[in-house]
Amino acid sequence: MQKYQEEFITFLVKSGALKFGDFTLKSGRQCPYFLNMGSFYKGSQIVELGKYYAAALEMNVKEFDVVFGPAYKGIPLCVAAAAMMYKDHGKDVAYSYNRKEAKDHGEGGNIIGAPITSETKVVIVDDVMTAGTAVRETLDLMDKLGKPEIKGILIAADRMEKGQGEKSAVQEIKDNFGINVYSIVNLNDIVEFLYNKEVEGTVYIDDEKMAAIKAYREQYGV
Repeated sequence: MQKYQEEFITFLVKSGALKFGDFTLKSGRQCPYFLNMGSFYKGSQIVELGKYYAAALEMNVKEFDVVFGPAYKGIPLCVAAAAMMYKDHGKDVAYSYNRKEAKDHGEGGNIIGAPITSETKVVIVDDVMTAGTAVRETLDLMDKLGKPEIKGILIAADRMEKGQGEKSAVQEIKDNFGINVYSIVNLNDIVEFLYNKEVEGTVYIDDEKMAAIKAYREQYGV
């Protein structure tokens, strides 16, 4: 695991974005952990978050023009990632995001930021991927914008669980669309780093929580 990945996991738990307990996901699954990227709303947190997205982009995705963030959670992510790509890596890439509903006055349209055409090289950033529904909606939007070249999709964490079938949502996107999905960290990274380890005096994954995670993964994991 890279140093920035370890720092990112520590950042998640210290910020309260990564929690362990009993949570009902949007899919209806009962999960022993939950990642809420909506927990980041301070300027200091957004700068930090952008740093990790930029580090992962620099490592995994090459030659892209635009960082696209799907509304709504992807909006601050694309802005922060583009800003930190310039600050930390000297690459002045653009950002773009969509409205949920197209604007019918002024400049119109439903895209804000950099224009997207068939010539654009786009990387999509989002928070997590469970069933992959939101990503499919974004890829459909990209088709309507002229089918730009999608260089990859970057999410904060890969839950490493089944999507709409027996494969992971990440693998389904790769198989169905030929697009690589990258993550800053995955569940294996998180478990390996936090199991029976104190982070500023707190053990976030003890034996009891580990047993719950294993049971969940036996049912939904891939």
